[in-house]
Amino acid sequence: MKAILLTLLSFVYAVPAVTIQGYKPAPIYTESGYYSLVIEGQRVPVHAFDGYAYAHFSFGGGPAKMTIKAKQMSSITTFSTSPRRHGFDDSGVVSGNTLTITMKEPVYIIIYIKNSKRQLIIAADPLDTAPPVSGKGVFNVVTQYGADASGKSLSTNAFMTALLAANSYGKGSIVYVPPGVYPIGNLVLPSFISLYLAPGSVLRFTGNRADYTKHWHKNSQNLDGTEWIRTAHKSRDIKVFGRGTIDANGLVAQKKTKFIAHAVVPLNTTNFVFDGPVIRDGGSWTLMPTRSSYVTIDHAKVLNRMNLGENDAIDVQESQHVVVRNSIGIALDDAFSTKTWPENVEITVAYPGPAQPLYNVTFSNCLAWTHCYGFKVGQGVWQEQRNIRFEWSTVYDAAVGLGVHHKWGSAIAHEVQFTEMSIDNLHGSNDGHQAWLEVFVQEGTKGIYGPIDDVALWNIAVRARGGSAVWTRGVPGAPVSNVAFKNIWFKDLNRAARSLNELGITETSYSSGVLLKT
Repeated sequence: MKAILLTLLSFVYAVPAVTIQGYKPAPIYTESGYYSLVIEGQRVPVHAFDGYAYAHFSFGGGPAKMTIKAKQMSSITTFSTSPRRHGFDDSGVVSGNTLTITMKEPVYIIIYIKNSKRQLIIAADPLDTAPPVSGKGVFNVVTQYGADASGKSLSTNAFMTALLAANSYGKGSIVYVPPGVYPIGNLVLPSFISLYLAPGSVLRFTGNRADYTKHWHKNSQNLDGTEWIRTAHKSRDIKVFGRGTIDANGLVAQKKTKFIAHAVVPLNTTNFVFDGPVIRDGGSWTLMPTRSSYVTIDHAKVLNRMNLGENDAIDVQESQHVVVRNSIGIALDDAFSTKTWPENVEITVAYPGPAQPLYNVTFSNCLAWTHCYGFKVGQGVWQEQRNIRFEWSTVYDAAVGLGVHHKWGSAIAHEVQFTEMSIDNLHGSNDGHQAWLEVFVQEGTKGIYGPIDDVALWNIAVRARGGSAVWTRGVPGAPVSNVAFKNIWFKDLNRAARSLNELGITETSYSSGVLLKT
């Protein structure tokens, strides 16, 4: 028996053994003219965006059969999906201009169809368990605090009043954001609250300088900016979750109003969780745990433009005990990275307390698409970085797949591991590099540089080498040491590499202990 429940901005579609939760675009967004999607007989909207399209939904309880139509093509001749390990390249069925795949569990994938002008992002989440819209401990920004869901006016005061009321209530409080479009200024999230973004809800950055506090000036962009949504200093136990959207309005912010935002910044906080919302159109670095500890980023979908610079997807900065998992990062700039900085310089003038080392950070089951680095330590290493793990993750496309790029600062970057990684495609170049891996020290500031030590790469699938050499290179006074490789498989060899030359390593100046283990 089939049951369909339709609401204004979301729907639930149930068949025996599987439940689909689909999310309609908010009124400010348009549907894709390139693709349509039907899941278990029910149409799911596909969003139009810059350079690609995306569909966001949730499902559970069984496999989900998806039929994708390439609306501007008469037939599909070739397709590929990333990550490859899910097996859709082999199990997908083409008929005319449709592709059918069956997803056994929620995952994020990128689908490329030859001769189509857009890739398609499938962002399938686990079923959303929504909190009640009202009741004890629930603070509804619309019904209780008068937020304007039409998008016609700022709702900053309503949101902040709800957040402070939830903080006064204490642990277990939920600030509920119903469907609607909410232009908002700066939000400061206090301790002991959960912010729930319902499907169809959009928090939108206006780009208007008068709506925000200027926190920093970014010299490389020559723009002023703000920490748009951040945590209160010395806060704890904060959660941002749901299936709504945080829209940083980056194109307008960069090109028209000239005032940009770091979109979501867990800053000087402990026990922070981000789980589920889409963050899109970053005009600067987007999701940035900074000087924080015990942070979990789960099911993040950072979907940025490919024509705006310095819009990194997820950057972990000067933080400890951080896990980023089950997430996708799309940006012109780096997709996933770690960084440390000096105090009171450029963007760090807004950071409280002393600069901190970064350690015990894990990226797991993530998917990267970028014009720069897919997964990277650096460029900033002004404070020590150690015990950083990248695992079970895929580079769909990048200039450089994996990297440790020590350009700024004098501290050490060490104990870095890349395991069970896949590099599917490489194109373009970043600072003259196009390669599956780069590990090198660069003198960004005259006379200031630091070493790299103890980098391990195991069980890597390299389907694209790139057009430049792999570097494991230091500089005088700051060497690269102890870089170990094991079981690095190359598509062009159809086997694992047997020598450093087969790894593509030709530049080893000021390095030692670079070896291939068998």
